[in-house]
Amino acid sequence: MRAARLLAITGRPGVGKTTLALALADKAKEIGCKVGGFVTPEIRTAAGPRWGFKLKDLHDGDEHLLASVDSTGVRVGKYRLDPDAEDFLLSVITKALSLADLVVIDEVGPMELSLKGFREAIRDLLIRRPLPMAITFHYRLRQSDPQFYYLITRDKVIELTEHNRDLIKARLDELARWLVDEACSDKGGQGPALHT
Repeated sequence: MRAARLLAITGRPGVGKTTLALALADKAKEIGCKVGGFVTPEIRTAAGPRWGFKLKDLHDGDEHLLASVDSTGVRVGKYRLDPDAEDFLLSVITKALSLADLVVIDEVGPMELSLKGFREAIRDLLIRRPLPMAITFHYRLRQSDPQFYYLITRDKVIELTEHNRDLIKARLDELARWLVDEACSDKGGQGPALHT
């Protein structure tokens, strides 16, 4: 069985990786595909500074804290992981694999990969590639985790920058149709070949 398509998106913090992942999910839904997986939007305080990150299940909208400056779990940078974040992530991935045509994972980086069960689940997904996936990954992953960098970058890779994000956004329909072509071909997902 041939591996499903994988679109990997990277770029510096704040460039729009999560925004692009959400836009791809929305476009796939418009085509008629079921989307599962998660995004990790930031949480800011009322005064403006980033306080942490939450996990949002793309299938049902459930949310859970991933990490914050006030959490009690393992420290990654200035944040601490929520002790229950891994269980939430694993349940989201399991649900996506059983219910979705497209899996969106935002993001694979040092914070998420420090969760052993999540790390193993994502590694397995990247090796098997049972469904089309759109995955965002940390811009320094190549240096911090070459094994995951290799697994993530075996298909199409977009490096999102301030200079190209409008061009990428203009190609959103093409990207979504290319990505879901196999999973949703009966729903119009027959996009042109993509060269990035």
